[in-house]
Amino acid sequence: PSSWRGLRRRLFMVEKVRDANTIGLVVGTVAVAGHREAVNRVRALAKAAGKKVYVISVGKVNVAKLANFSADVDTFVLLSCPFGVLLDTSSFDKPVVSLFEAEIALNENKEWMAQAGWTSDYTQFVNDPTISLSTRTDDAPDVSLVSGRVRVRAVEEEEKTEGGVSTVALWEAGNYFEARSWRGLDDSVAENQECESSTAILEGRKGRAAGYENEQRK
Repeated sequence: PSSWRGLRRRLFMVEKVRDANTIGLVVGTVAVAGHREAVNRVRALAKAAGKKVYVISVGKVNVAKLANFSADVDTFVLLSCPFGVLLDTSSFDKPVVSLFEAEIALNENKEWMAQAGWTSDYTQFVNDPTISLSTRTDDAPDVSLVSGRVRVRAVEEEEKTEGGVSTVALWEAGNYFEARSWRGLDDSVAENQECESSTAILEGRKGRAAGYENEQRK
């Protein structure tokens, strides 16, 4: 039945969120009440689970827009109104889930049974005061139901100083992109007149690939 297929798909998405190391929180709307609280909640849940979060705003969501972030994000969490939830995300490069799946996956104190149903209204749980967001401290193994591998929890790296005191190594989201060879177009070129223009228009080749006009005929 389609209901069983839908349930299996939901459970699969929950596991994909748990497997992800980097989560992209896509803000699809800011017109719904409680969207700020929802963003803060996902950040807190991801921090407790040892995952990185990037907040992304791209307007109307489509495959091409999210594909620009697929190389850096393992799973997308879509924050939208109840009528804006994407039910069919098979065409996307990475899994796209709702806040409901993210809540079940990241909150270890949140219990959910299939008969309890699924909801696209995140305001029903985003301000739940009974849920603890404390960081997990036990060493219980966590096995992925998708890959069968043991999940390694991401922890804060510590560095030893000469005096033997441990200090937490600070990490910023910008540091991740600084290590990349290409980080997008440089929008400061137009502001800096001394900088050599990188948008010069050059005339391209004319003709066909078999033989352009500027190539010598043999």
